[in-house]
Amino acid sequence: MKRLKDISAESREYQKEANKVVDIHFQNDEATKRLVMRSAKRVIAAHKAELEKLAYK
Repeated sequence: MKRLKDISAESREYQKEANKVVDIHFQNDEATKRLVMRSAKRVIAAHKAELEKLAYK
């Protein structure tokens, strides 16, 4: 399985500028907490049906 770190940044092509992967340095502050919580909620919402299926297996 190929991982993102195995692919050089120069070889990555993106359809949209918004889809670029950027390096984020996390800190122990309120802004980082908001970012992580928002990202987690978005992932959970996107995969809600799959998560519920696993939960009630």
